[in-house]
Amino acid sequence: MLFSLIVPVYNTKEYLETCLNSIEAQNFDDFELIIIDDGSEDGSGAICDEFCDRFNADKNRKRKGRVIHQENVGLSGVRNRGIQEAKGDWLWFIDSDDFIVPDALETLCERMRYAKGDLYVFQYIKVNDEGKEPEFIYFREMQNIVQFKKETDLLKNLNDRLFCYKDSWETWTRLFNREIILKNKLSYKNTKDVFAEDLCFATEYMMCIEKSVMLVNYLYCYRMRSDSIMRSLDQKNAFSSLFNLLEDIYLEAKRFRKKVIIKQFDSIVFSVLKTHIIKFDGLSEDDFFLGIEEGMMNKSIGKYVRKSRQLLYDEVKTSRKEKISTNG
Repeated sequence: MLFSLIVPVYNTKEYLETCLNSIEAQNFDDFELIIIDDGSEDGSGAICDEFCDRFNADKNRKRKGRVIHQENVGLSGVRNRGIQEAKGDWLWFIDSDDFIVPDALETLCERMRYAKGDLYVFQYIKVNDEGKEPEFIYFREMQNIVQFKKETDLLKNLNDRLFCYKDSWETWTRLFNREIILKNKLSYKNTKDVFAEDLCFATEYMMCIEKSVMLVNYLYCYRMRSDSIMRSLDQKNAFSSLFNLLEDIYLEAKRFRKKVIIKQFDSIVFSVLKTHIIKFDGLSEDDFFLGIEEGMMNKSIGKYVRKSRQLLYDEVKTSRKEKISTNG
């Protein structure tokens, strides 16, 4: 089986049928659909069951679907359950309030035939319920293959592309190889413990591969919702959340014996913190140094935080001056 499509569901009754119907509409059959109802209380579970009965009714089609009902464990736990349940060679996680374009699986299959890789990353469309025009989120104009022949290639790609969001890190824009995930014992971290668990997983997965294929195709439609599970960084707990993320990346780098990444981990600290800290409004100098001091006390990454402290402060000051100049 080529693909496993994993759809976590939790109280998304209003959007669920659109998501599932977009999967049913695919003109491609070599896939399984795993719907995991994470203890929904709004009737979503019944919608999943009814849909799956219809989905499997056509015996002439190879595709298969099933529903798993479980007590609520949260998005990361559901995704990890999906990894264990999946049988396909490639995994695609689809949020139940979003949907995919009609020829998504066929397009992926075609691109995979001509460009072999360990990871496929595609572009997405941002949609909303307010009647606004869809927004095509642009990352690249040409398909390209990124190879990590040396560890320095990986480090450069992380710092120059992934951590500064020049490549999307969201799980639903990425097609993962199941064997690589299982072989390296990768899993999604608890959403409550680590900020941007998608970024964390994407980073750790990239430590285990040699080649990624960056597609120009728009295959996923992300729905903007005011009550979405996706969260912005809470400035009050910002530094703690980011240091938890960095510590997890550091420990996984040690597990995978990434000597260059460990040696130059201060560059990762700088890239990750810079991307988020410069967005903070009203961050005082005292708050900045108090936050950095918290990271400096971390047993795993403290010395790297200390090493990047001045560069980060200079970056924040420069960013503020540019904002004042622009607004002035």
